[in-house]
Amino acid sequence: MVVIVAVAVSLRSLVEDEKRTESQLRDPHTPTVTYAIPNGIDPVVFAVALKKAGYVSVVTDLATSHGLRVRCDTGDRERLRHVIEGVVVNQYDGSALALDHVAFEDER
Repeated sequence: MVVIVAVAVSLRSLVEDEKRTESQLRDPHTPTVTYAIPNGIDPVVFAVALKKAGYVSVVTDLATSHGLRVRCDTGDRERLRHVIEGVVVNQYDGSALALDHVAFEDER
């Protein structure tokens, strides 16, 4: 019974953390950029790489795909761009997908 309660409390904590992060990144005063994830690629692949590099991000829906909204100060865009370009992703057939120059949604 104790294990079940501990798991429930832990899951609730994770959900609350995610809500706080999403609220923070949607605040207009928080500097963010949005990166459109290539179709067919799991956004979590990029989210994990960004978290390892110290960036906070949430998955967001764009017009025709998913994207990542990332907290990023103006002077840190190139570092963020480099982190995203360094992510190794595979296409459906298992072959490596080379990412072109990363452009954020506000640069298109």
